Amino acid sequence: MKLLLRITVIVLCFTGVVHASGEYTSFDVASLKIILDTEWASQTAPGYLPVRVDIINEGDERTIEVFGQGNRFRSTGAVTMDVRQAVHLKRGDRVHLTLPVPVFSDNENMQFQIREGGRMLHTMGYTGLMSGKAPNESPVLFIADPATPFGTAATPLLRSPKTPAGYLYFTPGMPGVRYPRGSVPTLDFTLGPARVPTNWLGFTTLRAVLAGPSEWGQLSESQKSALLAYAACGGKLMLVDGNVNQIFPGVPAGTSPVRYLFGMIRFPKLDEIREKGLDEFLTSTASSDSAWSLPANHEPEWGSIAENGFRLPIRGVGRMPVRAYLAILIVFSLVIGPANFFFLWRKRQPVLLVLTVPLVSLLFIALLAGYVVAGEGFGVHGRAETFTMLDQEAKQAATRASVSLYAAGMTPSGGLRFARDMAVFPIGTDGRGSEEPESIDLTNLQQFSSGIVRARTPSNFEELGFRPARERLSFSGEMDHMTVVNGLGATVQRLLFRENGKIYELNMPLPAGEKSVLTPGSAHSTQEFLSEVLHSARYRWIREAIDKQKDGSYVAILDRSPFWDPGVAAIDERDSFHLVVGLMRGQP
Repeated sequence: MKLLLRITVIVLCFTGVVHASGEYTSFDVASLKIILDTEWASQTAPGYLPVRVDIINEGDERTIEVFGQGNRFRSTGAVTMDVRQAVHLKRGDRVHLTLPVPVFSDNENMQFQIREGGRMLHTMGYTGLMSGKAPNESPVLFIADPATPFGTAATPLLRSPKTPAGYLYFTPGMPGVRYPRGSVPTLDFTLGPARVPTNWLGFTTLRAVLAGPSEWGQLSESQKSALLAYAACGGKLMLVDGNVNQIFPGVPAGTSPVRYLFGMIRFPKLDEIREKGLDEFLTSTASSDSAWSLPANHEPEWGSIAENGFRLPIRGVGRMPVRAYLAILIVFSLVIGPANFFFLWRKRQPVLLVLTVPLVSLLFIALLAGYVVAGEGFGVHGRAETFTMLDQEAKQAATRASVSLYAAGMTPSGGLRFARDMAVFPIGTDGRGSEEPESIDLTNLQQFSSGIVRARTPSNFEELGFRPARERLSFSGEMDHMTVVNGLGATVQRLLFRENGKIYELNMPLPAGEKSVLTPGSAHSTQEFLSEVLHSARYRWIREAIDKQKDGSYVAILDRSPFWDPGVAAIDERDSFHLVVGLMRGQP
């Protein structure tokens, strides 16, 4: 009966998910003019749903709240979630913002509200999507203006989900939902330039973003910055029938693909896409994808769990001390039972058993608690493997990190806090996302007050971020006498620098702010360095960064990463690995 009820509830929720892939609505309420836009694809890869809000305040100064609540569905059941952002408005203010709402489960639905002082002003219908799809099942966004040639050509290129005719299936083993022929939502979708998100996190669910030159010219600077951040973090941005000069005005015009930190910017011809069809065209461009391309689950080891619920096992944490617990239990049993009884029997006071039994129990509870505290403490233990691409000329850095945390004693106060433009992908203890109720406040930061970390439980997540970066290594000298100054803000453990076809290496730690002389390297020393990296790091795709090292670049191993944010103020790092690839002359 319970199984039947569960299936019924999920099917009903799924029905709402597919019919409602978002809503675009404008309304006036309480001296506010609001446009709330949640339209997006009906199925995506794990990432963020961009909720676009445009607000004009015609009343007095006030603070309102955009609030969303809903459910996240997995084959094991449903989990509640809520997200909020407070917006302060003066009279006459107009605010345009994008709320990045994490989505990463089999299916999600959410209802958004506008609130003020705890009072609900307006409620939208449910927005739903399937958000656990593989990269090749994720959608393409066409930024298309119907009045342009690209806008006219975009609609015929849209693909439909690959499902049996008349059906759309969700979770394996669960019933499908039947639709009339031709009514299944398209996989890909179009948005006019004015509706493009202003936060790059909204693009993380996509396989690619395509735009025409005219559409690119209509985008605001914040929208362009968001798309370039998406490309830098591994996204595939394509300017159809365009050239590189239209995106980077200082660069000579050209149509060759441009590697941009983790991602790629392409300039394909519309006729080529039409001739091949979108599916074949995307497949033909995939050969240049790296393991760090978006969507995030494109990474080969996405969702892998090593042992004891940890993605990255933390030394000294998570292993139950069976022998110690068993020894304490045996001693406890002997003391509270035979020893206690024999002692009181010799003293001819067996009636005191009613006193000694609870006292001995309390003593052993204190002993166990002290043993746990002595072994784990009260802090947050963590291990991370981070990879940073640093463009020193443009002063920008993109970082990808795999993180495991263990909060000993208690959950960190306030949960985990990240920058609002940091992509965080909770993968839980089974690689499929957290099973904990999730609550997020986006007002100032991206604060996960619940949903990722919990006391004495493994916490695993992926991070992806793009930020301005003044950190750098400075090199000077010629031929065999090359020096380096460490301005990365962390100790450099190992370093390979390539210039004019020659390799220079640092074989001793170089603290932040210090200067050292590099020694000439060789192919043999490069292979030794590579072997050390691959031995230390789980990500085998780091080999590509080292094997394809170019002149004017370096590969450095740091003792800690200034580019990575663990989400807590203090963390006990154990066996972390931090790699930085620095580009002296920038790109493109």
